[in-house]
This record gives sequence, C-alpha cells and structure tokens, in this order.
Amino acid sequence: MRFLVDENLPFSLAQYLRKEGYEVLDASRGGFPRGTSDEDLWKLAARKKCILLTKDLDFPLPQIYPHPLGLVLIRVPDTFSAQQVTSLFARSLDALKLRGLEKRITVITLGQIRVRPLE
Repeated sequence: MRFLVDENLPFSLAQYLRKEGYEVLDASRGGFPRGTSDEDLWKLAARKKCILLTKDLDFPLPQIYPHPLGLVLIRVPDTFSAQQVTSLFARSLDALKLRGLEKRITVITLGQIRVRPLE
C-alpha cells in the first residue's frame, strides 16, 4: 500500500507509516510546493496510485477523475498534537486494513471509523 500524506497532517504520521513498511509520499517534505491545491494532490494520488491521507474538510473531490486509490479523512480537533493524531491513526490501522482502504472514503474520528465507496 502506498500513501500520500497531506501537508496538514504531522510528519510523525509519515514517519510511522514508513516504520510500518509502507511507501509514503509526504506533501510537506516531498518536494511539493507549500499550499499545493487539493485538486493537484488528488490528481497526484491518482497518478501514483496512493491512498490520500488528509485532515482537509474540502475533500473528497469525487467528481475529479481518475480517483486516488482511496481517501482517509482524519477528523480531530485542531488542538490535537502531532502525537495524538499519529496515535489515533496507528490504533485505527488494523481495523482499516480489515475493512479495506481501496476505492473507499474512510473517516476516522475519536472512537469511530466510517467507510463508504469512493464513487
């Protein structure tokens, strides 16, 4: 599985995924201009066959084709630290793998994971 981590998520999340053996593109440290548009990230995730991870509530953009492999939206309070965001995702990863991330929009909140088709 390959992930594209949006710049609005902490670097510790990208580090965690790499440690777990995943291939990770990090929008904040991957040579992308700061403030790359959501549409451009969406298209890059599709081109690179990535699951896009973001906190951005403007996503998803399902009307833009092709789609990325999947979309994971992490909805937490702005007061959450980088470690809290990374820990929440890490605790959710096993459940996410069981449900599958491909061709799905997955929303992670405190105590809940919601999944629906990306189409």
